[in-house]
Order: sequence, then structure tokens, then C-alpha cells
Amino acid sequence: MAIESLMRDVQSELKKWSLNTRVYGALYVGIRTFLIIASVVVAGQDMLRASVAAFVTGWVPLLALAVSVLTALDTWMKPRDKWRGFMEDRDSLDDLRLRIEARGSTDAGAVDTLREEFATLRKRHREKNVY
Repeated sequence: MAIESLMRDVQSELKKWSLNTRVYGALYVGIRTFLIIASVVVAGQDMLRASVAAFVTGWVPLLALAVSVLTALDTWMKPRDKWRGFMEDRDSLDDLRLRIEARGSTDAGAVDTLREEFATLRKRHREKNVY
């Protein structure tokens, strides 16, 4: 009975961490892609005025502001580091889940050891990846 409870807790955390891994990955790729494209437009605004994409130059002040704001958010949030941290912890938690399944034991000592490992992993995850 205790092992099933532990397994439910582990699987619940695994779902959350897997979702957050995808969220931080999308944030990282999305922010970086936008920053690259917007920075190019802002830097090349004079060249764009004489091109077929002259309409883009009207957006330059807004793009420059967005680049500044997103650069600050990217620096503060560190989505790449969070993404990597969530991936590492998700993989560690999945490994723990596999070991719990393989054990299938009702031995109270073994369940307590696995529960302590889960608590340690959760604590490390919160300290490292959650604000």
C-alpha cells in the first residue's frame, strides 16, 4: 500500500516536471528566436527603408522596446538553465520511478529509503529550479 502511494506521488511530480520542461524549452527557443529576428530588424532599419519590407520600419521602436524587455526577462528567468535543470531532474525522477516499479516491494525499510530519495530529489529540484 505504501509503495502505491509513493508511486502516485512520483508520477504526479513527473507529469508536472515533464510539462515544465516543455514550457521552459519553448520559452527559451521562442525568446531567443524573437530576440534574433527583432535585433536584426532594429539593427538593419536603415537598409529596410529602401527595400520591399519598408513597412517593418514602423515597428522598429516597438521591436527595440520588446528586445530590451525580453533580454531583461531572459537574464532574470534563465530559461535555458531552468530547461536543463528540469530535464535533469525529470530524468532522475523517472529513474526513481523505474526503480520503484522494479522493486515492487512492500518492505517498509525499502519504501522508506525510496521515499527519502524522492524527498531529497524534490528538495533539490525546488532549490535549484523554482524561484
